[in-house]
This record gives sequence, structure tokens and C-alpha cells, in this order.
Amino acid sequence: MKVLFTLGSRRRDRGVALLVVITWLALMIALVGEFTFGTTVDAAEAANARDELRAHYMARSAINLSRLLIKIQTKFVDPVMAQAQKMLKDFMGGAGGTGGGANPAAPAGGLGISLRVTDYADMLMGFFSGSKDEAMSLGSLIGLDLTNAKGLGLKSGRFDGEITAEDGKIDLNCGGGLGTSGYFDKQKVEFRLLSGLMYAQRYDRLFNSADSGGQFNSRLEVARALIDFADYDQQMFAFETSSTSAAEDYHYDADPRDKYRAHNNTLDSLEEIRLVRGVSDSFYEAFSPYLTVYPNSDTGSSKTCRINMGVISNKEGDCAPLVMGVIRAAAMGDPTKLATLDPTILDDTKLYPLATVLCDRATSGGFDSLDTFMSVLKKPESAVLNDDPRYRVLQGMRPVNLDRAALDAVAFVASPRCYRVVATGESGKVKKKITAVVDTGRTVENPMTLNPASEQAAGVLQYWREE
Repeated sequence: MKVLFTLGSRRRDRGVALLVVITWLALMIALVGEFTFGTTVDAAEAANARDELRAHYMARSAINLSRLLIKIQTKFVDPVMAQAQKMLKDFMGGAGGTGGGANPAAPAGGLGISLRVTDYADMLMGFFSGSKDEAMSLGSLIGLDLTNAKGLGLKSGRFDGEITAEDGKIDLNCGGGLGTSGYFDKQKVEFRLLSGLMYAQRYDRLFNSADSGGQFNSRLEVARALIDFADYDQQMFAFETSSTSAAEDYHYDADPRDKYRAHNNTLDSLEEIRLVRGVSDSFYEAFSPYLTVYPNSDTGSSKTCRINMGVISNKEGDCAPLVMGVIRAAAMGDPTKLATLDPTILDDTKLYPLATVLCDRATSGGFDSLDTFMSVLKKPESAVLNDDPRYRVLQGMRPVNLDRAALDAVAFVASPRCYRVVATGESGKVKKKITAVVDTGRTVENPMTLNPASEQAAGVLQYWREE
């Protein structure tokens, strides 16, 4: 009996030891797993912080390179193109475009094209943001041997930038602010442009439905509300007269949960128009690509709120609605009286094909003058190749005859003043985006560097947003 008792105790001791070992192993596995997980997370956080910093400065590099390209465009390319236009005009004796081999859509004495270095920003940045092989490939396209070049390409990550001009949009601040010089004339041009833009039948649904407050708003009412929201007075805008007695009564303070008043000054951002009566989310999505709050280069003694047709393109989307709006704004002296207009101007099915041709022409070569714009309207088939499917269709279309003085009242062609730069930087799994607006015509008021002259030369930053 004594031997049997001893063997049983030993067996029980072995079971306890096994439980202790299993428990110890479980604790060690948990500790090691927790330590490994923590180390992995810390390493990932450090890598993300590193990549985030790299991506941020890569995006800033794209902004700086974009400002350099803008400077090259304004200081070198634009003067050279202007000189070439003058030389060609003198050589042709003011009859350019009349020769047998000349472009029939080219204006008298003009090249019919506009060179914009900023349109090739993504390709030019490839020299710096791509790999060494990519930089060499890009160099070979223009006949440069970059084998021994230093500072080109990146070992990790990349950046890119897209530059578009803000001048080819309707400036909502042109008829607003606290100024009084030419105030009513500016508002009339803005009203015509807004009315022409919104007239297209594709937007009927936006104005045939009630807004969140149960109100129906016509095109002219929304255009008037946009002007009244930014001007300084309390009188409702009227196209017929500058001295109206009607008050701006848009009931912005009717909702007790969210009372506010009209801005009655220049808008700080385009998003502010969401507060305007009649501007819904659908309205903003439809028209925001054609609106801006930044000034253009039409800065003569009497700024007239015109659109710079020299910078429009399909780069940011279909520019046909904007072109149709400009044509209609030029044709309609008074948007409230459309009965006397040419039916072609009011018919989308006839005007839209012409607008698409103009947009294609603007995207490929730009417009160097309004003469080019008008010549395409008069003979649209001259802007496409003979084998283009649209050639025969355009041949049978009725041309649009605009008065040059009427077109001058709402549009012009010049070098742009304000540019929007969308820069992206990538490193690892992190991607940073910076959106900036550069104004080449504004004076530096609050310098950010110790060299205001250099900052002024690169263009003043009007807007900056990082995402």
C-alpha cells in the first residue's frame, strides 16, 4: 500500500508541472506576440510618418515647379508669342491666313494658335519626379542626352502637378465688393454671362424643381441673387436701371435654426455661393467648374467682368456649356428679352456642335484672338480635318454670325493672370494633395519670405489647401 501511494503522488506532481509549463508557455507567447505586434505597429507608424513627410514635401516641390513654369510662361513664352504675332502680321501685310496653304480659321495677321507651357506641366515634371530611366526617355524625345545629368529622378516616391487658368471662368466677385466705379456696368456683363451659361436646356431640371425651402427659382432670379449676395448695397439688381427701389429680400434669416445675411462683399471662396438662394448641391455641381472668385487679366481702367477665351479648354471637363454661354451672352443684349434672338443661338442641338468644335480647337491650339474664335463660328468645318466625321455635318450647319463689338463686351483674349495648381505627392502608401491659386498680378501684402521681390516674381499665393 505504501508503494502504491508514492506512485500516485508522483503522477499528480507531474500533472501539476505540466500545467505550470503550459501556463508559462501561454504567458510567454502572449507577451512575445504583444511585443511583436507593438513593434510592428511602431515601425508602421514611423514609416507612415516618414512617407507622409516625404509626400508633403514632394507635393510642395510640385507647387514650386508649377510656379516656375508659370513664371516662364508670363516672362518668356507670352512675350515671344506676341512678338511672333506682330512679325507675322507685318510680313503678311495684315492679310495673314489668306494664302492657299494657310489655315482658313486663322485670323488676319495671326498665328491662330496660343502656346501654353503650363499645359505640359505633368510631362515636364517627369524629368524630376520620375525614375532615372523615365527622365532619360523624356530627354530623348527632345534630343537631350541626360546620361550624366544629376538631380533628375527620384529613388522613391513621385510627384505631379496640374495647372489650369482661372481666367476662363465667370468672376463672381467682379460685380461685388465695396467699390463704386463702373459698378452697374460690371454687374450687367456678369448678369449676361450667368444667364447665358444657365440657359441651356440640359439644366431645365434644376430650375423646374423646388428648393429645400419649397421655393421655385428661375434662371434670372438665381443670376440676380448671385450678384446681390456679393454687392455692397441692399437694393435688388435690375438689368434695366441702376437705381431700383426694390430691396434684397431673399429671406436668408427666415429659418430660426440658421439665420444669416447676404455677404454684401467680395466672396472669399466659391463654396460661399451655397448660401445663395436657389443654389442647391446640384446647381453647385453643375456650374462650379465655370465660376470663380479670383480676378483675371482684364484689368484696364474699367474692368468689365469679361471671360478670357484664350485659356478655355477641356482640361477640367467639357467647356462647351461655357462657350455656349459666352455666345449667348454676346448675342443677347438684354437677357430678359430673348424674343428677338437668332433661333440658332437658343437651340442647343445647333449650338452645342459648334461649341464642341471650339472647345477642341481651344484645347489643341488655343485662341490667339477673338478673330480666330469668330472665324470658327462662321466656318466651323475649317477647324476639323476633312476625314473627321463631323466635317460633313458642320458643312451643312448654319453659321453663327456675332457682332464683334458684342463679343468684345463679354469676352477677350490675353495671357492669364490667376492659375490653379493641383499638386500631388506620393511616398509608399501615403498620398498628399495640395491645391493652390497663384495670382501673378497681385502685389505681395504680407510677405512669407525675406525676399518679397522673389516671392512677387513667383506669383502671390491666394489660396492654399492640403489634403
